[in-house]
Amino acid sequence: MSSLYQKEKYKVYAGGGSSVGFCTAWNEPERLFGTSEILRTRAAIVGTLYSRHGVNIIVRNLALNPQIRTLFLWGNGRLSNTNYGVIGTSILKQLWSKGVDDTGNVIGTQFTVEKEIDRATLNKIREAVTLYDISELSFEEAEQRISDAELSATGPYMDPIRFPEPIIETPATFPSEEVGWLVRGKTVIETWSKVVERIMRYGTIKGTQYGSQQRELIGVSWVIHGDSSLSPDLSPASDWPDDLKQITGALESNLKNYYPVITTADIPGGVAYTYGNRLMAYPLADGTSLDQIKHAIINNLKESADSRRAAATTIIPSTDAFSKDPPCLTYLQALQAHGKINLLATFRSHDIFKGSLANVFALLSLLEKIAHEVGCERGALKITSESAHIYEQDWNNAEKFVRCHLWDRIPSLHFDPKDADVRGYVIVRVLDQALEARFIAPDNSPLLTFTGTGREIMKQISHLNLFSDHAHSMDIAAELTKADFARELGLSYTQDKPLVF
Repeated sequence: MSSLYQKEKYKVYAGGGSSVGFCTAWNEPERLFGTSEILRTRAAIVGTLYSRHGVNIIVRNLALNPQIRTLFLWGNGRLSNTNYGVIGTSILKQLWSKGVDDTGNVIGTQFTVEKEIDRATLNKIREAVTLYDISELSFEEAEQRISDAELSATGPYMDPIRFPEPIIETPATFPSEEVGWLVRGKTVIETWSKVVERIMRYGTIKGTQYGSQQRELIGVSWVIHGDSSLSPDLSPASDWPDDLKQITGALESNLKNYYPVITTADIPGGVAYTYGNRLMAYPLADGTSLDQIKHAIINNLKESADSRRAAATTIIPSTDAFSKDPPCLTYLQALQAHGKINLLATFRSHDIFKGSLANVFALLSLLEKIAHEVGCERGALKITSESAHIYEQDWNNAEKFVRCHLWDRIPSLHFDPKDADVRGYVIVRVLDQALEARFIAPDNSPLLTFTGTGREIMKQISHLNLFSDHAHSMDIAAELTKADFARELGLSYTQDKPLVF
């Protein structure tokens, strides 16, 4: 029986064979292993390669099983051949063909093999194990290749080696309210960047059911007010390194290739279901299926634009209660306000750094489709990530990103009109005995008037939580403090202008 590296953590399965390893790329190894007698009897190890980190896991398993002399890479399926699906497989092939440099970086990539993996042993594995990419074959043809390779097996080329566990530097965590977060933005990239930053600054460091660590925020709602799935605004990512674009999926081709996973009922080969399949072909007890997007959401909104019944789920309790892979996207609801359709999506579990950008843009595409069918404008997309997390293997890249994008950047001291608060603005005046602050709606209609000292007005504004953006509260607090000085010292006060002493 083959030795498996952290089998409780990774999707790796031991078969009855000895000399063949089989990697399924993005196809589901558990499903294939369960249905294929050849995989169970002829392959030594069957695993998957969802991400770049999986390259380390493959190397570790090969070191534990030096009797494996052939490694088949089978990525036959739509998801395996998207830019997301090929990230790990392309690095694995590059590792086998080019090797690593003195720093452990796979030549021709920006991926570094874990430093605990001995370089001499890695090169011995590369020389002894032949890697074949058989993604162009059907699964039946792939099974035949496995049978042929097993018949020509040779013995082990070294003693089994278990590398030391990787040590990942843990960033500091700030204290916080822990549960319940709200982030807003006009574009997907802008909003996503803020969510990544919140997780890296405040996320609780804890384990996972797979044995690895994560940084997690509970109950993160992020609201995107603009952007388009047809022309995604990826300009904020234009200066990102190519490697970061690949990891996060900030490439238009990546995004659009993923849309059908949510916007159609099609099931690509090698997977049991997709979000779109659960939403648009939900299995019913009588053996038929239901298109929830059409019947539960679109038709309800057509019947009444004020409907609160336009909702859909991906959860099948009788199946998912016992599944190790229940859907991460669990619930959708569409609500109309001011002639616009807003879509609210709930994820029970959400890997924010990898994959969530594709989820969001695909949901935007679905929102645009629903709004068009109903005959309304498209409104906002609100995503609630109940477990918003970043896995430990992505901490270094995530910290570098937020440090470059937010932490180490000096914000502009000048007000940009496009950043005006959607709830309104405040006009501050100095009266003879007090200050006056008038809260004005964006359409310039008066809403509230406060009088008193600067501190008293600040307390009133804070008590009523009038602003949607804390930056505006800080700005008005500074103006009220300045106006207090002007009144006490008899100076001329003009809002947003420095005092002249």
